[in-house]
Amino acid sequence: MRAVSLLIAGVASIIGLVFPFLLARQATGLNQSILLVMMCGVAGAFVYGTGFKPVNHLLRRCTEPAVTWPVMLISLGALVALR
Repeated sequence: MRAVSLLIAGVASIIGLVFPFLLARQATGLNQSILLVMMCGVAGAFVYGTGFKPVNHLLRRCTEPAVTWPVMLISLGALVALR
């Protein structure tokens, strides 16, 4: 699960950071907000994928794949739908 999480986070970060205009032709406020949510999911997936375990119980739950994967996939789907 950690390797898959790290792989998905890597691909999503490359898509979101290197090729942002593939996702959104115009930089509107809504697109930027969705990218922010997607990057929060990517950050959580990187935390889980690298094996770091936060001390805070809430942060530990927020970095689990059950939370981060749907956040990334729904955000990416919303960006594609808005395109």
